[in-house]
Amino acid sequence: MRLAYVQLALGLFQADLAVKHEIEQLPEEHEERMLPGGFAGIRRLRNRGAIGGRGEGHMPRIVRLSGAVTAGVACLFLRELAGPGRHMRKTGFALLLGGALSNLYERCRKGYVVDYIRFHSPWKRLNRYVFNLSDFFILIGAVLIFLGGKGHSRR
Repeated sequence: MRLAYVQLALGLFQADLAVKHEIEQLPEEHEERMLPGGFAGIRRLRNRGAIGGRGEGHMPRIVRLSGAVTAGVACLFLRELAGPGRHMRKTGFALLLGGALSNLYERCRKGYVVDYIRFHSPWKRLNRYVFNLSDFFILIGAVLIFLGGKGHSRR
């Protein structure tokens, strides 16, 4: 069963890189293609910083920081796998690690992360950001880890 969580993390890593590869084939970086319903669009963006492009021009520092955080998440994931039960937390760590590895890999390999999902919502602040699948894996993973730990103490 533990192997399934590792396979999940690696599968998400590979799936996200495959989607990013397809997005990179789009012709124009600033052209947006609306998805049905108009709630979101696909817009290829090469993020040369961290969240929202912050820290652009400081990729070596961003790589070191995200590498350290990803290594810490990997250690916590392995620790969680060693224990019984707590399937929600294990799934959360698999999602978090898969997403973090994908973004870290791109930063190291290309010097940027491909972002491509932009929302059109009443929240103007949200509309400024462009995301990728890894960002959603990280967010959902963090929520599952939090919810999986609610009401449980490690003794």
